[in-house]
Amino acid sequence: MAAVTGKGKHHGGHGHHGSKPKPSPKGLCPAQPAPLNVGEDWDPAAEDGYGAAAAERLARAVQINTVSYDNAPADPKDPAFDGHYKFAEYLASEFPKVYETLEHEQVNTHGHLYTWKGSNEGLKPVYLMAHEDTVPVNPETLGQWAHGPWSGDITTDEEGAPGTWIWGRGSSDCKNSLVGILAAIEKLANEGWTPERTVLIGYGFDEEISGGRGAAPISKIIEERYGVDGVAFLVDEGFSGVEDDVYGLRIASLGMAEKGSTSVKLTVDTLGGHSSVPPPHTGIGYISKLITQIEEHPFKPELTEQSPYLKYLSCLSEHAPDIPKKLKKSVQNPKKWGKLAKKLAAEDLKVNAFLATTTAVDLINGGVKVNALPEVVTATVNHRVSFVSSVNATRQHYLDVLVPYAKKLGFSVTAFGEGDERTDRHLTIESVPRGSESGLEPAPHTPADAPPFELLAGTIKTVFGDDTVVSPTGMYANTDTARTWRLTKHIFRFNPSRLSDSVNVHTVNERMNLNGHLSTIRFYYKLLHNTAGWTD
Repeated sequence: MAAVTGKGKHHGGHGHHGSKPKPSPKGLCPAQPAPLNVGEDWDPAAEDGYGAAAAERLARAVQINTVSYDNAPADPKDPAFDGHYKFAEYLASEFPKVYETLEHEQVNTHGHLYTWKGSNEGLKPVYLMAHEDTVPVNPETLGQWAHGPWSGDITTDEEGAPGTWIWGRGSSDCKNSLVGILAAIEKLANEGWTPERTVLIGYGFDEEISGGRGAAPISKIIEERYGVDGVAFLVDEGFSGVEDDVYGLRIASLGMAEKGSTSVKLTVDTLGGHSSVPPPHTGIGYISKLITQIEEHPFKPELTEQSPYLKYLSCLSEHAPDIPKKLKKSVQNPKKWGKLAKKLAAEDLKVNAFLATTTAVDLINGGVKVNALPEVVTATVNHRVSFVSSVNATRQHYLDVLVPYAKKLGFSVTAFGEGDERTDRHLTIESVPRGSESGLEPAPHTPADAPPFELLAGTIKTVFGDDTVVSPTGMYANTDTARTWRLTKHIFRFNPSRLSDSVNVHTVNERMNLNGHLSTIRFYYKLLHNTAGWTD
C-alpha cells in the first residue's frame, strides 16, 4: 500500500521512548518527535489476501442497519434499536479471539466495553473509541446512490471511483474505525501479544444523537473503576486525517479540540385572522425577517494563539516548502491574524467553521391552513460554538443583534427567560435543552507538549512516513468524546487514513477506500505496540 512506509516486520530497537523532541521556537506548531516503532510492525496491505478479507468484513458491518433517529426512544430495549442485536452477533462472530482474550461487557443493552488487562496495573489505561450507529438515509435520495446504502458493495476501479471502495452508510462514519480497532486487537491477540497497560475499547450506539445512552454510561463505568483523569489518553473518530500535499508537505492533523453546540428556538406570536385581510407581514413574514437578521450578522471569525487552526497554519508556515510567502508572513505576524481570519473564512466554508461560531437555521414551522393567518411560527437555529468562545457568548449575540431589531419591528421580547410584558406581537427566544443543559461548551484543549501527543505523533510518522508533520487541529462537529472530559486531559480525534479515503460522510454515496481502512488497522496495531515501555 502506497500509504504505508513500513517494510514488513520490525523488532524492538527500531523505536524507543524517552528522547525529547527539540521544542519549536515559535511555540504554536508542536515539536516534532521522531518516528516510533517499538516491537513488531505489520503492514496489512502487504499480507497476501488480507486486504480482500478486510474489505468483506467491513462490508458485512455496513450491511447491518444501525440508524439513529432524532426521535429515538430513551429506552435502549425499544425495537427501534433492534438492529444493534444483530450487530453484536456480527462482532462476536468476526472477532472470536477478541472475545476469547478480552473481557467484554454489554453496557445499557447495546453499548460495548472491552477490557484487555495489562501486566502493570499501576499504569493508566488507554481508551480507544468508536460508535456503531449511523445517520439515516433520506428515502428521496435512494435513486442517487450508485450502490445501495446498505449494500456493502465492494468495487475496484469503477468509473469515477478508482481504487477499491466499500460503499454504504457507516462505511466511513464510523464502522471503518470500529472494525479497524478490533481487527488490530484480533491480530495482536493471535500473535500472543499482551499489553503492559490496560487497553479499553468502548463502542456507543447513539453517537449521532448525542451519546447519552451509549458513550455516557460507558464513561461512567470507566470513571468508577479508574477515577477522574484515570485514563492516559483516548482516541476517537474525527474529521482529521492525513493530507499528502499541502504546499508540498505531508501533514497529519490530530483533533485536539472540539466545538461546542447550542440550539436556539425563536417563537413569533401574532394575531390570527382570515387571509383575505392580511397585515403587511404575517408571523411567517416576521420570522423570515428575524432569520435574515441573524444570518446577515454572522459570528466573527478569529485567529488567536488558542485557535486550533492557527496551530495547523503555523505547522504549514514552519514546515511546508511551497507555502505562499504572503500567507507565511501573515501566519507569523499576530497583527495580521484578524485580517487573515476574515479572508480565509470568506474563501472556504469549512475553514470558516474552524474559525467562527456557525449559524444554521434547520427547522421552521408555521401555519395550519392556506386561508388562515398563522398565529404561532417557530424556527430553530443550531450553532456550533467556536473553539475559543462559549455558549453564553452565543446567547449574548441574540441579545445584541436580534432583540433590538425585534423591538424596532414592534415586538415585545422574552429572551432566555427575561423580558417584556407580552403584547399581541411577541417574540420568545429560548435555548433548546440538550439533556439537562442548555448547550455543550467547547471541549478542553488537549496539550501538545505532553507524552501522549509524542506517542501518537511518533506512531503516525511510522505508519504514514518519517517526513509527516503532525499538527493539532479541531473537530467542528461533535463526537462521543463530549462524554469523556472527566476521564483524561488527552483526547485525540483522528481517522488514521488519508482524508481522500473517506468520501461523502452523512450523504449520498458514502464510501471508504480499502487503503484507508488498512492504514486504520495498522495504526491501531502499531499504537498499542508503541505503548510498551511508554510513560505518561
